[in-house]
Amino acid sequence: MDLSQSKLFALVSLGVGSIFVGLLPACFTKQSRNQWPLFLSCLLCFGGGVLLSTSLVHILPEVREDALSEFKPYTEALFCVGFFILYLMDEVVHYFYGEVAGHSHSSHHDERNNSFLERGGEPIRRHSVLPRPTNYGATPTAPGETRALLRGDRQPPYNPNFFRTKSDSALFCEEPPSQLCHVMHQETCQTSTPTANLGLLVALSVHSLLEGLVVGLEDVSSKVLLLLGAIASHKLVVGFCLGVELASNEFITFCKHFICILVFAGSSVFGIFLGIVIAEIPNDVMDIVVPILQALAGGTLLYVTVSEVLPRERARWHQRHSKRGAGVLQLISVIVGFVIMAVLGKYLDH
Repeated sequence: MDLSQSKLFALVSLGVGSIFVGLLPACFTKQSRNQWPLFLSCLLCFGGGVLLSTSLVHILPEVREDALSEFKPYTEALFCVGFFILYLMDEVVHYFYGEVAGHSHSSHHDERNNSFLERGGEPIRRHSVLPRPTNYGATPTAPGETRALLRGDRQPPYNPNFFRTKSDSALFCEEPPSQLCHVMHQETCQTSTPTANLGLLVALSVHSLLEGLVVGLEDVSSKVLLLLGAIASHKLVVGFCLGVELASNEFITFCKHFICILVFAGSSVFGIFLGIVIAEIPNDVMDIVVPILQALAGGTLLYVTVSEVLPRERARWHQRHSKRGAGVLQLISVIVGFVIMAVLGKYLDH
């Protein structure tokens, strides 16, 4: 297999393989969203671990290695610039579209805390937690009734002037005591979802394009095949995780899912083709541009992982006390995804 044939093989295999693994989650996630929600959450946490490892273990060391000596002290700063770029995009979306799209969890929380429990349009009168005034020196209850009150077997004395609201439910122990948690876990705003999906797609596509560019610039057939194996080993895993993330969003149709995966798969193809075309560009220019783009893509992946994917999945399950082990399973999934990508990067990229 000569050089042109090996590059053509790499171009086709990366493109077709990425499309296949990216569309695979769309075949089962619609049913699993309702039937196996914890499994889907663990799968998304696995993808979060993969993205975290890709960002910190794979991209950041690669940027340090490829950057010119005068730019090496600024690699971490460029990495953080990518993080803050997506952060800024997220806040811009919230600023201009937050009122329209609405923060679903915030409005729901306010409704719970501020609205009356209504029945037929009238607030329900409940028992007061404050006892009615009693005459001092009199025996208020019989000993048996006192013990019943201490045990909580009987309701407090009735107060007709007391109106109970939903925000008082914590006093009556009708909801799980969220105060036991060290933080209040809430799902990320719906307005941040488009930003997260777009940022994830752009970051992974830029990274894939740059990897394809390396393959296209290679001038030895055997090294092209070696690079193909190294890139495919983690690109297919990342593509599957991207597919899971897209398929888990009920607002993304299959057509949009397909377009996103097509963009992700086409980035490697375009990178290889671009590398073949621009082989005559001086290496000095490429040595400056490629590390900068890699660093920005890595910082973007870090933001999506630690600010969107993992907090969202933790919030969905943290308050479900019937599934106390869900958080542990999510942590294990993150660790497994992180370790798999770290191992692939360690033993296959070199």
